[in-house]
Amino acid sequence: MNRTTMGWTAAVFIGLLWGIPWIVGTPILEVMDAQVLVWARYTIAFMTLALILKIGTATGKLTKKKEFKLNWENRHDIIWSAACGIIGQGAFSFFSFLSLDYITASENGVIQGLIPILILTVGFFRHNARFTPLQMVAALGAFVGVAILVMDPRSETNGFNIGHLICFASAASFATMAYARAELAEKYGSVATMFHQFVFASIGFGLYLLVTNADLSSALGIFSSPLRILCITILGVGISGISYLIYIYAMERVGVDGTGMALNLMPLSSFVLAVFALGESVTPMRLLAIAVVIISMMMFMKFGNNRQQETIEEKVNKLKPQKA
Repeated sequence: MNRTTMGWTAAVFIGLLWGIPWIVGTPILEVMDAQVLVWARYTIAFMTLALILKIGTATGKLTKKKEFKLNWENRHDIIWSAACGIIGQGAFSFFSFLSLDYITASENGVIQGLIPILILTVGFFRHNARFTPLQMVAALGAFVGVAILVMDPRSETNGFNIGHLICFASAASFATMAYARAELAEKYGSVATMFHQFVFASIGFGLYLLVTNADLSSALGIFSSPLRILCITILGVGISGISYLIYIYAMERVGVDGTGMALNLMPLSSFVLAVFALGESVTPMRLLAIAVVIISMMMFMKFGNNRQQETIEEKVNKLKPQKA
């Protein structure tokens, strides 16, 4: 198997893996509140990445771009790292898990599939990013797909409810921090940046639990069954920890665009696992909705890549010497 094939295999694996957090979280939510699960998830995640960083730097597999210092001079990066951790990771997970009280796991996964559109929307307002006309059509198609899913009369949730808005807030929380996360990763490295975010997410939600007098002892419910132990291991160690190394590996071999295309498998992964693991029903409208969202998201990224390539070619042409 050559490097490119291995890269695509890794990218597809990540696309499927990142579609299941709300699935594996369901058995754990039976014994604890969503905010306790978020704290447990990111506490396990930052310990996992701490071990990975320690081993990686010792063996030379990972190198630090710049040391993250906790001092006044570095307050800008500290604030943004905290925001990425508490909002982009913690609130993202909290709202996602909370929405499962009102909507199905497959609906959750499809709505989370809108994240690439929301990220570019943030870029439109903050970084002068622009939608191409074809991207606008594709984005509209994705929202139509979500509308079809929400309005399915045979759905277990009986149509639109507050859970869909909570889930949308989850996707928006992740998207609002995407550009800040990228800037920090450029400075400190991807793995180190995720480690910092997970630490802040764990501390932030730990303080929130103390202020609200939440039952921290409920976290021990994780050990109440082998299934819940497996689920928290997948959630904290696999999805939030090791998966980022696989994601970086994939980007190095098939690029950001190729990896991004593979992430469109997230809604499909959520749907398939929800059907087989949680027994959710399969309806014609639900199948149509998922197909519309996935195709629309693939078109959205494809049209965006075409525009980016045209921009690069325009810049190259301007640099070419002109005839007298």
